[in-house]
Amino acid sequence: MIRRSPLLEETWRYWTSLRTGTDLPRRSALDPKAMSRILGHAMILDQVRHGTVRVRLGGNVMHQVMGMDVRGLPIRAFFDLADRTRAVDLIEQVFDTPSTLELDLISEGCDGLMTGRMLVLPLLDATGAVTKALTVMVTDRVITDAPRRFAVTNATLVPVDGAAAAPRQGLLRRRVTDHHLPVEIMAGMAEDAAPYATRPSPVPWLRVVK
Repeated sequence: MIRRSPLLEETWRYWTSLRTGTDLPRRSALDPKAMSRILGHAMILDQVRHGTVRVRLGGNVMHQVMGMDVRGLPIRAFFDLADRTRAVDLIEQVFDTPSTLELDLISEGCDGLMTGRMLVLPLLDATGAVTKALTVMVTDRVITDAPRRFAVTNATLVPVDGAAAAPRQGLLRRRVTDHHLPVEIMAGMAEDAAPYATRPSPVPWLRVVK
């Protein structure tokens, strides 16, 4: 994955350092002291049930993004209405596959356009199931007009090699049919546009009026 941010790169290295072999890190292994530089930008996500992912804990930068304490907020609250289904579907795959996810984001507010990046990394809970995720978000400047909600311009979803999620009763897991990821998911139309053939019109669009 291309992490064009020192904080996201540090997050990746820290998460990787907590892995034992092919096992995913456990939520209980996170050390706030070791995360001091990224803590303000970090959140812990909790998959309450399939289709519902909430913020368990959030740093002060995340509070600034939303203009409120983010604890208990559904993760969809960070995204534009038009992008919420897509964003949540991608984040769900972090738990279900499990996978790592990196999102390119953009937001338009009163003080202009803002870009950001979000890194979502799966974690094991106390039972060994993938119901937690370490998430770090960075923006290109300080947020002054909260709340900010973001559109997804690009997503990179990569299954974690050798990691398998422990089954949980009552949770329907999605089947991932394409294991040749990473996949670059670009913003745009779901289907190719149909070709449009033009032909001369007997009535001109512009005419001279005397």
